[in-house]
Amino acid sequence: MKKYHILAKNNLSTGIKINREEQPHLFPPGEKATAALWVNNEEGSIILPLRLDIKKLYVEVTTLCNFACTTCIRNSWQDDMGQMAWDTFERLLEQMKFLPELECVHFGGFGEPMSHPRIFDMLYAVKNLGLRVEMITNGSLLTQENIQRLISLPLDRIYISLDGPDKEEYNEIRQGAEFTSVVDNIRALNLAKEKAKTKLPELGIEFVAMKKNFHKLSKLIRLSRELMARQVIVTNVLPYNEEMKDQILYDMDDTMIDYGKDSIWVNILAQMPNMKLRTERLCKFAEDKAAAITYRGEVAPCYALMHAYHCYIYGRRKEIFPFYLGNVNEATLADIWTDPAYVNFRSKLKNFDFPSCTDCKFLDGCSYTDDNEADCWGNSPSCADCLWSRRLIACP
Repeated sequence: MKKYHILAKNNLSTGIKINREEQPHLFPPGEKATAALWVNNEEGSIILPLRLDIKKLYVEVTTLCNFACTTCIRNSWQDDMGQMAWDTFERLLEQMKFLPELECVHFGGFGEPMSHPRIFDMLYAVKNLGLRVEMITNGSLLTQENIQRLISLPLDRIYISLDGPDKEEYNEIRQGAEFTSVVDNIRALNLAKEKAKTKLPELGIEFVAMKKNFHKLSKLIRLSRELMARQVIVTNVLPYNEEMKDQILYDMDDTMIDYGKDSIWVNILAQMPNMKLRTERLCKFAEDKAAAITYRGEVAPCYALMHAYHCYIYGRRKEIFPFYLGNVNEATLADIWTDPAYVNFRSKLKNFDFPSCTDCKFLDGCSYTDDNEADCWGNSPSCADCLWSRRLIACP
């Protein structure tokens, strides 16, 4: 494993652990948790129940991919490439059985999951736990055999990345890809579903919006309707290299965008991001009670903190250091999720108790914005520059 800086959870204050048996009067009426954290802050003290309430897992089975996209995080990657070992997956699978509120496992991350040699064994194993199973893919490996296996599971939803509705943009952005073959694979999936008389897997489309392709969003929506997609997730590009930083659209007045005759279908089908910086911030991963698992088994609170890389926030280069709360090879997900440091961090995310670096009037010359290690409020790690929280960047 390459040497790079990893943010430590011991930078987080954890509070004092209390037990219901010893101090029942401190627990809110109806609270089922048997333990909680007593945390002191500037406004007084709060009680944070230690609930085993994780609902969704994002599982990265590989960081390898058969495409070389201009939008990809590998353009600034510092991590080793690799695939999840089977014994790591088996440990993860066993630990899922002890998460009473777990509902969904999404196979994705920063690689092509269908390139893992045992991806179908993984999908079947999780499906057999009675959980909802999703996967995101570039669509290139949807052979007839693989389509039949996905239908027989059945996979609940498949998201396919389409960054353009035709060869012109798609083939330029997704280098090594061929637009026509991916669309043909989607049509083959729909035909196989029709023959099997099933609606599963439901189809979702993901579109990364940037200056070079946004003008064709309406055409993509029309194509998505033709391909019988149930949802189109539109996300802004997060530039991972200097040449992409001028492709951002974040300064648009998104209250005035006119999609012409396709407006109604954009509103119905598309999950649109903000196209302009707004004050409100919200962590989707904290709200969804979700965690992300790297192919090595590390548990991160979100996609943004899974790996080491640099990106560009409004043209400003920023180093991102990964942040792990544990590893499923060394501890259980149940113990990691209820670790006081993780519980306290999720509480910060729920309240979004971070400064707003992105639009701070003291931004110029501030060294805190060079990376995510710390901010001027003493947080480490800092989410003060997170574009996911601004709903500029989105994921399934």
